[in-house]
Amino acid sequence: MANFLDPCLKLKYMKFYFGELYDYDKAQLLTKKVKYNLVSLYEFYLKADGVVDDNRYKQDVNDDIDNMEVDVNILARFKRHLQEEDSVENRNEVERYLVDGCEDPNDDKLDILGWWKINASKYKILSKVAQHVLAIPIS
Repeated sequence: MANFLDPCLKLKYMKFYFGELYDYDKAQLLTKKVKYNLVSLYEFYLKADGVVDDNRYKQDVNDDIDNMEVDVNILARFKRHLQEEDSVENRNEVERYLVDGCEDPNDDKLDILGWWKINASKYKILSKVAQHVLAIPIS
C-alpha cells in the first residue's frame, strides 16, 4: 500500500512489478486487488471524516412559510442522493491521483509525507489515508 501512495510510483510501479513476477492475468488480478483495497480504505476514511448530522435538514420552516408542508421523505432522499454523489466524486479523487503523472523517481530530495501535505487540498481524503499509512514506523 505504501508503494501505491508514493507519488513517484503509484499503481504504475505495481503493474510493472506484478508483470515481472506473474503472467498477465495474475498481474492484472493483483493490480485490481490493490486498487480495490485503496478505494476501500479511502471510502472508510471518507465515512469517518464526513460525519453527517442527521438534524441538519430539519428546520423550522413554519417561521418563514406558514402554509407550506415540507415533505421529509424528499429531504431524506435528497440527502441520500448527495451521499451517493459524494461517493462517486470521491472515487474520482483516487482516479485523479492515478491519472496524474508520477513524480521523478530519481529525486532523492522528495519527501513523500511532505508531498502529501502540499497536495492535501487536491486530494483531501486520500491525503489523510497517506498520512496514516505512511507514518507507521517500521522496525
